[in-house]
Amino acid sequence: MSDSFRCAHCRKRAERPAGHVNRSRRIGMALYCSRRCSGLARRDGKTKAQRVEEKRIYDAAYRKRNRALLKRKKAAYFRATYDPDKARIERKKRAKQHAEYCRRPAYKRWKRQYDARYRAKEYGEFADAYRVLLEVNREVRKRIDSYESKRQQGTFGKTQARRREDGKAGRDGY
Repeated sequence: MSDSFRCAHCRKRAERPAGHVNRSRRIGMALYCSRRCSGLARRDGKTKAQRVEEKRIYDAAYRKRNRALLKRKKAAYFRATYDPDKARIERKKRAKQHAEYCRRPAYKRWKRQYDARYRAKEYGEFADAYRVLLEVNREVRKRIDSYESKRQQGTFGKTQARRREDGKAGRDGY
């Protein structure tokens, strides 16, 4: 014994067992002619791009809220799965490419700036002042010629100065 109804999605006429139709009507459920119509009716009407964007926003908020939890989970996973021998082999495979990457002028500039920031961190609120001081010293050293540099370090004419101090000048024929 079957009963006829109109599909809630495509509006076509369909047949189902009378008990199925009666139960659905009694509890207020929609009736569909096929699984396909049932699935299509349950969709929210959003495009894939909209769902992807909503997921991205949700994930960002979740990571912000649960930063400590995620960090602990990642650390635990790393400890559980880390194999030093495998890691060594992978590093060795990429060693040539890494060395080539590190030789790039852009990387060298970035690394110099990064290292300066890293070393300056220990000075706390005076980190910027420390970095400026290093830049000034670097510029001063660049402008000093070798004569001036040796004179400041006390290494210019060192041998002659020692001889004068020892009183050997003139006696040894020097």
